[in-house]
Amino acid sequence: MMIARQTKAFLLLLVSCRCMAQSTLNDSVRTRELDEVVVLAPDIIKKGESTVFYPDKHLKETTKNANQVIAGLQIPELIVDLSSGTISVLGKDNLLILINGRPSSQNELSSIPSKNIAKVEYISNPGVRYKNYGAVIDITVKKQTEGYGAMLNLLQSVNRGWGNYVATLKYNVGKSEWKVDYKFNPMWNMDCYRNNRELIIFENGAEILRNEDGVKAPNDMVTHQGSVQYSYQNGNKTMFNAQARVIRKNDRYISEGTIATMTGTTSFNEFQREINPVKAWQGDLDLYFHWKINKDNKIYVNVIPSLITSESSRDYTVGSTNITSGTDNRSWRLYSEFIWERKFSGGSLSSGIKSAVGWSKIQYLPQQTNVNEDESNNHAFVEWKQNLDKVQYNIGLGATYYNISSPHEYRSVHFNPRVFVRYVPVQWGSLSVTLNETTVAPNMAYLSPVMQRIDAFQSVVGNIDLSPYQRYDGRIDMDFSFKGVSAKIIIGDEYSHKPILSSKGYHDGSILQTYSNTGYCNHFYIKGQLSTKLIVRELTLSLEGGWHTMKSKGSGYIHNYHQPFVNAQLMFMKGHWWIMAKYNNAYNRLWGESITTINNNLLNIGVGYSYRNATFMAGVVNPIGRIGLKSSDLSDIAGFERIYHVSSSERLIWIGVSLNIFKGSKRSGTIRKLNNNQIYETINDVRK
Repeated sequence: MMIARQTKAFLLLLVSCRCMAQSTLNDSVRTRELDEVVVLAPDIIKKGESTVFYPDKHLKETTKNANQVIAGLQIPELIVDLSSGTISVLGKDNLLILINGRPSSQNELSSIPSKNIAKVEYISNPGVRYKNYGAVIDITVKKQTEGYGAMLNLLQSVNRGWGNYVATLKYNVGKSEWKVDYKFNPMWNMDCYRNNRELIIFENGAEILRNEDGVKAPNDMVTHQGSVQYSYQNGNKTMFNAQARVIRKNDRYISEGTIATMTGTTSFNEFQREINPVKAWQGDLDLYFHWKINKDNKIYVNVIPSLITSESSRDYTVGSTNITSGTDNRSWRLYSEFIWERKFSGGSLSSGIKSAVGWSKIQYLPQQTNVNEDESNNHAFVEWKQNLDKVQYNIGLGATYYNISSPHEYRSVHFNPRVFVRYVPVQWGSLSVTLNETTVAPNMAYLSPVMQRIDAFQSVVGNIDLSPYQRYDGRIDMDFSFKGVSAKIIIGDEYSHKPILSSKGYHDGSILQTYSNTGYCNHFYIKGQLSTKLIVRELTLSLEGGWHTMKSKGSGYIHNYHQPFVNAQLMFMKGHWWIMAKYNNAYNRLWGESITTINNNLLNIGVGYSYRNATFMAGVVNPIGRIGLKSSDLSDIAGFERIYHVSSSERLIWIGVSLNIFKGSKRSGTIRKLNNNQIYETINDVRK
């Protein structure tokens, strides 16, 4: 449990170190029709609960892949790191990427040429179809012409041990495409250290205060990812995609320093060292198929079997105390979904079934205890969407069946309704309301009956009696647009009833942490978004900022936390040049007695120049400071205030190049140009 928590913290930390015009548009605009339109000015279309971005010709010529296009679109909620190729959402940790409707990984974005992107649809408030996802990006890609191509994205730090290298080869013939890609992300000698202040109170009232003064220790991380992919696409009627993927991780985290322990009038210093090696391997086969039966009916099928193996261990030494623990995991996963869409004259209906089944065998060390984990999560949904004169609405209902047979038996069915209504009284503004109920199942890590030691004073154990809980969401969105300026105000609240919260107590003279369904958690937030051009048309600003407050009531405690947040981006594009400056502060969340960072404080400045098939880039991450990942435990029994530092993130300077070369036949047919001064409803006129 402790290993997983520390690993997640380090991964979050190191990922951070790498570096609306309102209108309506008929949804019948198809990919093959957009192939014949050249957009001369960028446009943003609000369509129900999603926003559709049409990248203009200049943006596609200045950038080379989908990551760079999404960065150039400046979607306010997104945090796009061009140095690492990662995309995240401020305040959320579950982003779904779709390419032509197909669930995809972020790695694939680097291999999509900018010129092939027809539109990017962003859903910040997904419906029941996208259960448990915080946001969705759906990229519509035009069919590639016949020929062959290569893509290289090579980034390297000039002052730290960090690199990010991606290579893709593709071959298109007829309606088929073959593709091979490989990504290599090494990080070495990433100096990390942590400072920690911890107060421990025993059952007899005795207190121990521990102050940890960390020193720099080298951390090494290596990730290999490769895939082989075959796609068949018959216009927008049929698509089949088969992809075999392999991911290999080999990480080694080290933390060391001096711990000053004070108990009563006695104090002494001890050297502390903690080593966490993590090795993991995952292979899966992704089979995807969609078929447009006729103009009104379409089906989607996706099946992904996966095999996962992982080994993690923890060697913790303080003075004469040594604690070793670890897990050896062998897992098999099967994900499958079937979705049917039906269009009617007044709206559309979608329904489907999604299933996630998993079997795991985990060996806990040093106990040599084997635990089998068998679970399934089956979700069925139906959703109706309709556009009236000035009102757009969605009504959805999901039903989820949870089945856990080991380490204990549990079966339950939960129903999750959702309602979305958008009112457009004037052309320059709209008001929407969303009400949603979601069921959250316990993570298998919380169910483990094996007790593991954290240090000389504390242990942690799961609770096999945990059950799913309900989360209720409500939000109001107000959209405005006027003369090229688009803005949004969002007010929302999330309430979780009897969530899974941790609590600490006493067991056999030591402190024991466990989990239970108890109390509640509430999260209220208000934020604003703004997109506009500044001074000159080449300079654009994307800004999101707000304030949120949280309250958690658990077993014997009530905690409150509040914080302002900001996510801002400036981008200048002229000719073949682009310059980007991006900043977001740390976004922290309170859950139970823990305050953790979801998005870290990050300042990223980059510049790029495009010449023919290449974009040359350079940038700096955090030029005026280093990354620090904070976490707090507010427990009165054993609480701490901890900060992880990555000194290697201070002024991480990187350079890179993106190459996108394609040799093949040129597009045939008439290319029509469209100037968005006429607003995007004219797309339908062009089609007609």
